[in-house]
This record gives sequence, C-alpha cells and structure tokens, in this order.
Amino acid sequence: MVKERHNQQGGRGIHPDVMNTWLSLPLRIHEDEAMAAKIAAQVKKKRAKKSEEAKATQDIENEMKEGEATVDKLELAKNQADTLHAVILTYFRILKVQDGAAEQIDSKVVDSNLLPCALRGLAKFSHLIHLDAVVDLLEVLKKLLENGDRLSTDSCVHCILCALKTLRGPGRDTIPVDMKQYLIPLYGILPRIGIPTNESSLPSTNADDAQSNDEGKVIEEVIQCLDHAFLQRRELSSTRLAGFLKRLAGSSLHCMPTSSVPLLACTRQIASRYSSSSSSKIERMLENEEDIVAEGVFSPDAEDPEHSNSHATSLWELSLLKYHVHPKVAEQSSNMAEGKLLKLPGEAPSKLCAQMKRDAREGHIEQKPMWKKHPLDTTASSRKKSRRRQNQVRFITPRRTANWHLQTN
Repeated sequence: MVKERHNQQGGRGIHPDVMNTWLSLPLRIHEDEAMAAKIAAQVKKKRAKKSEEAKATQDIENEMKEGEATVDKLELAKNQADTLHAVILTYFRILKVQDGAAEQIDSKVVDSNLLPCALRGLAKFSHLIHLDAVVDLLEVLKKLLENGDRLSTDSCVHCILCALKTLRGPGRDTIPVDMKQYLIPLYGILPRIGIPTNESSLPSTNADDAQSNDEGKVIEEVIQCLDHAFLQRRELSSTRLAGFLKRLAGSSLHCMPTSSVPLLACTRQIASRYSSSSSSKIERMLENEEDIVAEGVFSPDAEDPEHSNSHATSLWELSLLKYHVHPKVAEQSSNMAEGKLLKLPGEAPSKLCAQMKRDAREGHIEQKPMWKKHPLDTTASSRKKSRRRQNQVRFITPRRTANWHLQTN
C-alpha cells in the first residue's frame, strides 16, 4: 500500500503518522544474526525431511512447544528479519525517490512529507542493518545534503541526525567518513531555525500552533545533533567549535523563547566541556572585543565554520539576551556570560526543551515574586520596638544598695 501510493502520488496520499507507527516496532535482531537463524532453520527442515523418525520427532517437538506457550527463537528471528527487511526497503525507496527528484528538478525539489519519517526510522534501526547497506545509506544522505537548500529545515536536520547516529553505531571504525561532511550542513541550517515557512502541505486548524510544534520538534533534533557532534565525541578543531558557538548564540536572537532557552543551554554545555582545555579559546569570546587580540576579521557568512574566524569576535549576543523579556532566556544568557555551569540534570537542554514546550502550550511564564512592605503593615515596626526594649532591659546596670560598705575596693 505504501509503495503504490508513494509511486502514484509522490508520498502525498500517505499521512506521516502512518509511517511513524513503525518506530514502535520492537526490532532487536541484527540482520546478520537473522540470516544465520534462517540458515539454521533451513538446515533443520532438510534434516527433518530425510527420515521419517526425525519427522515424527519434529511433530512431537512442535506439539510440546504449543503446550508450553513459548516462542521459538528461530521463528522469532525469522519474523523480525522479514519485518526489518520490509521496513528498511520502504525507507530506502523513499530516499531513492527523493534523490531522483533532486537530480531531475533544478529549481525546487518537491519535499515529500514521508522523508522525515523515513530518516527518523533509519536513524533508529541503522544499527541493525548490514554494513554494506550503511555505506549506501551514508552515500544517499550525502547527496541529499548537497541539495539542502531545496529541502525543508525538518528534512535537513533529520538527514544530519540520521548520519550522525549511523556513524555512532557498530562499524564506525571501519567506515572512512569525514564528520566535516555533516557538520558543515548543520552549521548552515542553524540560522533557518525559528523562521516561519510555508513548506508544510498538511492542513492545520491553527497555523501558530502548527508552527510552534514544528519548531519544537526541530529544536529537539538539533539538540541531538549537537550532542552527537560535540558531546559524545571529542572535537579537535577549536576554530570549528568557536564557529558553532557563535552561530548558536546568533540563532538564539531571532528564535522564540521555547527555542532560545534550549539552544543557550546546549551552548553552555558545549562551552563548559571544552573550556578546560589548554588550547581552547572559548573564554576569550566572553571578553570585550577591544581586549581580544586576533588576526583577521570575523566572517559571519562563511559556509565552513573553520573559515569564519570566530576567535576575532565576542559573544556580544549574550549582552542583548540578558535583557530579554522572558526570564528563562535572560537567566541562561547571564549565567553563560558569567561562566556558570549547568545544574544537571535539571537544566539539561532536552529537559528544558520539554519544559518550555509545556509552558508555551499552557501560556505560563515563570516570574520570580518580589515582596514589598504594605504601607499599613505595622508588624515590622512593632517587632523593632520590642527588640529595642529587650536590648535596653538586657543591659540595665545593677541598682546600688545600702550595703556599699561590704564592697571591697
């Protein structure tokens, strides 16, 4: 059904939620293990066909298994292998159709609604597929990212996340892939976060709610990409790291508070990890530009973060965000300017993202209460008077008596 409708209508006749149901499949068997299970099952069937005694024994074993109400491991592995093969084949077919559209159309690629679903599923099940299929997947993702300006923001982020998760899976040491191929598109997609677009073709009753939901999903995926790129692995290029920090701080200016708070928290987390390094120059970016001694000029329009020369500038965006109307944004920016560490796990970027989405949905803005004294309240003045009386009574000198002659000089 998915194949027929996708070929006829280009993926427009299938709702993305239909594809998202496949993410709940409990697939745990690797493709190589499933192949071994299939071979073992075939050998077992051949042995059972050779002799009548073995066939009778096989029938008895099948009846015993039915009475025990247990699942055969070989049968389970075979079923999971067939399901995994069908799911991965459908995902690859969607990617191939999108890749073919990118090669045929030069002006604008019609972005399929199923592309983010396919990329999300491949990112989840990529550790179960064969190594040759992983290489083909990375090659298709690379071609899609070359036409990243023709895809939606959601699709580009899912492409990058799928590639980063695949490289973190088994066989990452044997695949000769440079992380720069996926970090440069991630650097270029950051300014597009929070910008309203009309790329979604699905009908929605409230455009503002749909836009906020899409932006919240994109922010979650961006945080996962940054986590895989800079926190789960060690970034050796300080210039690239400074470029990402500068781009994240600049993207936080035009985003909504639901996106600015997680981005600033992620920026703080990355900066705190690499600030202890002796070769890091992150602390210099928190100083005034007049005190920074650097060569060259900052290039904000550079496509490669290593060519932006971000060490020549400072994170002046924090001084503006410190006076933001939302208290959470002002708190995160001021804490980063002062060099304070995140209070994990309460201030984890993923947790802050979920909290900000819930607050935006409920229309809640947390404000710190400021207690002021009521002009008619006299409790404080009466307490001060009682304290003065106690102090006076406490330090009263003893009264002189007539027994002065008993005192010794």
